[in-house]
Amino acid sequence: MNENRIGKSDWELTPEKFLNPHELATLMNRAEELYVIGTTKKRKALVRDWLIINLAINTGLRRKEMCDLKVEDIRLGNGQSHLIVQHGKGDKKRIVHIGKGFKDVLKKYITWKHAHEELMEGCYLLRTERSEKYCVGGIWYRWKKYCSKRLHAARHTFGTYCYQATKNIRLVQKQMGHAKVSTTTLYSDCTPEVITQGMDDMERLTKSLQHGRKNIMPGIRNAA
Repeated sequence: MNENRIGKSDWELTPEKFLNPHELATLMNRAEELYVIGTTKKRKALVRDWLIINLAINTGLRRKEMCDLKVEDIRLGNGQSHLIVQHGKGDKKRIVHIGKGFKDVLKKYITWKHAHEELMEGCYLLRTERSEKYCVGGIWYRWKKYCSKRLHAARHTFGTYCYQATKNIRLVQKQMGHAKVSTTTLYSDCTPEVITQGMDDMERLTKSLQHGRKNIMPGIRNAA
């Protein structure tokens, strides 16, 4: 199945479609290691890989949107914290807002580009050693060095955790550039971790009721 064409009817937050908390933490820690190694040993590719991972996870951009992003599309000054996707799906333009942590990452990366004489008018945020920009296949090749799941899983990860954190489906829709909110509601599905936690909570409740403990969810007891 094409990673960009998962239909509504077969959507479910199965493990292969997004990064679970452990996988996400492992990947982000690895990204920080790449930055340290890349800057201390002057390995440019590793610094770019650090940015690729952070960009994918913190914005949920599609692969082509990541490749087409230019430095001039990054707005960080004067109280601004967003980037502009000039040509998203359907050739639509949109603003993607970013948090403080990723804003610091972008500032650090742009400073690094300037120090390595990569900062020039009209330059792309991400480039390779041989080209001024990445192709979609190239950026996927770098991603799979650090994550066994598809790069599109980063987009699903963003959508899933953004909804879990905000419970604001309209916010997630705007960030991801979905034409219809019905597409975005797919991310309101429960993750396996949420389901497991819910079952653990249920077991604690039933055991408490079994042993006749008081002051445990009085609303339920009264309703009975």
